Amino acid sequence: MPAESRQLKLDLFIYPGGHHEAGWRYKDSAPERVLDIAYYQELAKKAEASKFDALFFADGPALADNIRYASRFRLEPLTWISALAAVTQRIGFIATASTTYNEPYNLARLFASVDHLSGGRAGWNIVTTGDASAALNFGFDRHPTHADRYERAGEFVDV
Repeated sequence: MPAESRQLKLDLFIYPGGHHEAGWRYKDSAPERVLDIAYYQELAKKAEASKFDALFFADGPALADNIRYASRFRLEPLTWISALAAVTQRIGFIATASTTYNEPYNLARLFASVDHLSGGRAGWNIVTTGDASAALNFGFDRHPTHADRYERAGEFVDV
């Protein structure tokens, strides 16, 4: 590919509690707005106005084991990006969802709905979930092995 045809893509990774456990203590942070959808809508509008290509939302089906040190709360990403898509026009949204702790039809339906309502702006960050504590949240006695998770992920994506 010729250098002149390459383009830099910019995504904003929104992580409500901050990427450092003491980030909420920074004087210009807004920890009181962690549950305020208007705050994230403002961020999405600013990112879009600044020509960002997408907003990225990490997720996991279990709380982090270091929850006592900082806020680890995150909104459920498909609901979250739906609220942001409603107030933006072109910016994309990438939501994390696990192939280990979802079912193909249900997850496809959720993403297809958001993608349709946003005019084709939804993307999926495919993960297999490495956190073994997630198994208990879904009534499983054990977390699947790495090999089993990746085998399921391959079939999941094919479906």
